[in-house]
Amino acid sequence: MKSLFVKGSIALALAAAFGVNAPAVNAADIVPVEPTVEAVDANHAGIAGANLLLNAFIERHPKAAITEIAFDGEDSQIKYEVEGFDTTGKYELKYNFSTDQMSETKDGDYKVALERKAFDPTRILPPQAIVNFAFAQAQGQATSLNSWSVKNEKGRFVYDVEFGAANHQEIEVIIEAFTGELLSVKGVK
Repeated sequence: MKSLFVKGSIALALAAAFGVNAPAVNAADIVPVEPTVEAVDANHAGIAGANLLLNAFIERHPKAAITEIAFDGEDSQIKYEVEGFDTTGKYELKYNFSTDQMSETKDGDYKVALERKAFDPTRILPPQAIVNFAFAQAQGQATSLNSWSVKNEKGRFVYDVEFGAANHQEIEVIIEAFTGELLSVKGVK
């Protein structure tokens, strides 16, 4: 192996000395991938509020596992919800932005079956990326972000994103939470 390296080095040195130019190979510049239409960013109320509530939940229950994160902006009310559990039970933390009320309820005892519903929120795709991707799937027909949630449905961790559309119609987009795979789009005409 050493002799191959030495021979290769000698060959390169000779080529350079006699003016033989090896083709320059440059790595391609990294191009950030961004959605073609950005409906929300990290500061949007539907995203930032949910992140704040998630942090509040984790502060209250540092050893908790998360089973659902949700935003609901329908009916002129902005609401957030985080569900999770630890060994002391299953908890639900809700915040109503319109009334500035936060409430927590113990929603049952800990059960081993809850483990299958838990996900690490740092490992899923960020909600703003999912909402923007879902908005693009609405093909220009979405008029408002009604809600989004991430949870385990039928053994898969999915985002369920709903938009309002003209004539009080609704568009629903389901996306796999870890990979971003588009699973379904309903309500687009």
